[in-house]
Amino acid sequence: MADTSLIEVARQTHEEAERYQQALVDLLLSSSSSGLTHKDKLKRAHKASDLLDRVASRYQYLDRFYADQHGDRQRELEALSSTRGDDAFGEFYDRLGRIREYHDRYPGALPDNFSIDFTALETGTSSSAAPSDQAATSASATAGYLDASGLDFIDRMFSGEEMAGRFLDLYLHHEAHLNLKGAKRISYLSYIDDFDKLAGPSSLIPNHTKKTDAYRAYLLDLRKYLDSFLRKTQPLANVDEISAKATSEFDEAWEQGQVQGWEEQGTGVFGGAQGKGKAAQASTQGEGEGIWCPACRRFYSKQTVYDAHLKSPKHLKAAARLAQSEANGGETSTPSSSNNNQNEAERIKARVRSKAIAREEAIIRALASDLPTIRADTKSNVERKAALTDRERQAEAEAAENELNRMTALNPTSGLDTDEPSADMDEDDDATSRVYNPLKLPIGWDGRPIPFWLYKLHGLRNEFKCEICSDAVYHGRKNFEKHFTESRHAFGMKALGLPNTVQFRDVTRIADALGLAERLRKQSKVEASEAGVDAQEVEDEHGNTYTKKTYDLLKRQGLI
Repeated sequence: MADTSLIEVARQTHEEAERYQQALVDLLLSSSSSGLTHKDKLKRAHKASDLLDRVASRYQYLDRFYADQHGDRQRELEALSSTRGDDAFGEFYDRLGRIREYHDRYPGALPDNFSIDFTALETGTSSSAAPSDQAATSASATAGYLDASGLDFIDRMFSGEEMAGRFLDLYLHHEAHLNLKGAKRISYLSYIDDFDKLAGPSSLIPNHTKKTDAYRAYLLDLRKYLDSFLRKTQPLANVDEISAKATSEFDEAWEQGQVQGWEEQGTGVFGGAQGKGKAAQASTQGEGEGIWCPACRRFYSKQTVYDAHLKSPKHLKAAARLAQSEANGGETSTPSSSNNNQNEAERIKARVRSKAIAREEAIIRALASDLPTIRADTKSNVERKAALTDRERQAEAEAAENELNRMTALNPTSGLDTDEPSADMDEDDDATSRVYNPLKLPIGWDGRPIPFWLYKLHGLRNEFKCEICSDAVYHGRKNFEKHFTESRHAFGMKALGLPNTVQFRDVTRIADALGLAERLRKQSKVEASEAGVDAQEVEDEHGNTYTKKTYDLLKRQGLI
């Protein structure tokens, strides 16, 4: 490209910023919000956010240009205003000659056309790196909307569970929560409501768990997910401001000791290091609560606990070391000061770790507070899916597949469709709409019979009949064992007047169940009678105590 003056680049940047602003106005006024779907509104918001980023990048460039920290603008102005002897237009003609030379070398070069496209947004690349990166053809812009599977950039941005940003996808984080040692085990529905309850009386995480690396990794992943989800669903909102405001409020509350669940600034979590620092300080100042042990260098809350620890080997060794150090006289100050410095370092380290964990919790609560509607919708969606039958789930999956096929058919460049779709294929599909299933295999989720190898692998050829369940037949050992815990079998046992306990597992005939119940009843009577006999105690003439059974045996043998 021909040499361009910095002044001309600045003029072009001003023009680009104004054109992007006009494009943003046209985008927001192009269609009313009432007639748009959720996905269309989200697309428009992302495009508006992309335009705002481009405008901001142009003004940032202009701000640096006019600030002229490196003196490039001043040198450019001096070069334009300088004269060569008596020739005042020498610089002008030199630059004009370079421009003519460029066009002579490239006679077919076209001028830079300003075009607004969202290819960079739809392909996930940056669109605001430089002021002059706008060269893109209409073909590439069209191809950027849909990928090889027929999905646009909004569908690629979210997971299938998130449904284009309408719901949260916290399954991985719920699993990570359940894997935390000591964490309260709750269902996914409860986790949606309580995942931000990380501190205070209602916290699901105990204090000893917060010291682990797994908890810190869990907090980091959860915070990153919420931050990313807000940026994707609210592209025009300032998510950084939410985190910055939460951080500033946290820092102020932390210094005052008013952070919920962290009022003692980590003493309850990292009690070891904090306790040592407090003990060292109390030993030097003579202050503290409870009974102070100078050998063990710690407080004891009760006198009984203090008296009990005096006999422990740990205290005896510590007392011996203390007595030896006192016997050495002047050498006592050096170990004491080193211990105090070590305790103080541990206390500071624990405080920093506690503050980092508490800050992450505060940011998560702030981000979650902006998602009340989405959390309620997510909970309703999970409950709705749990209440669906297999047929309804299959119908929903088929509807999603049909929508994907429709989107793929609308995209001629997807690469999945043939160039000449024939009508014979449609006729063949209609002719084979009835599934050919001579082996009577079970129907899978896609509406077709499952493979025969899978049928044999799960042992579905084996049939198990349960007389208690009204002669119901179960295919496969797994389904048969599972049905003992289902309501149908429990209702049959209740109708027979029998408890559905583990003793009756694998019992399918009514006669066998009644016989086993009678046998268990007799066995329990015998055990109760034996327990009653053994419970009686008798004494001999010397005052020795025996059970009734033992006394009778000894008496018959003549030993008493």
